[in-house]
Amino acid sequence: MTGTQGIRALLWVPVGFVVGLFAAAQIVLPILMGLPRAIRLVAKGQMRGAVFGRILVAPIIWLVGLFVIMFVFGFLWPSAAESLYNNVALNLALWLGTLAIFLSPLSKKARSDFREDFDNSYGRYYTETGVAPLPSSNETHQA
Repeated sequence: MTGTQGIRALLWVPVGFVVGLFAAAQIVLPILMGLPRAIRLVAKGQMRGAVFGRILVAPIIWLVGLFVIMFVFGFLWPSAAESLYNNVALNLALWLGTLAIFLSPLSKKARSDFREDFDNSYGRYYTETGVAPLPSSNETHQA
């Protein structure tokens, strides 16, 4: 990469990694980790089925938004879009950021954090007989 792009390749790597990490976290994690948990809780009657729509809203908005941005960017500045498309350092870093998100469920800490975030985000969808979400760490320390 540095042979063809020079020192600029080192500047594109952190940008691509952060963008790939953030975008994949918004699109992949709710589907990869949220849907299976919601399916299990709805099947047990501990959560209402309306949670599925709420889980899928964010990834759909992100996918549509990214598509629109890429389309508009490619339409208005085709040479810049072609340059980004052919930027090896950026593309490699985007894939590494996305891979990091796909591998995050392997971490016990990441699964624990996601469970807490899931309960905080979708706690209102629990039924009366369902599992009540645990208070977040901020609520317990403020008492």
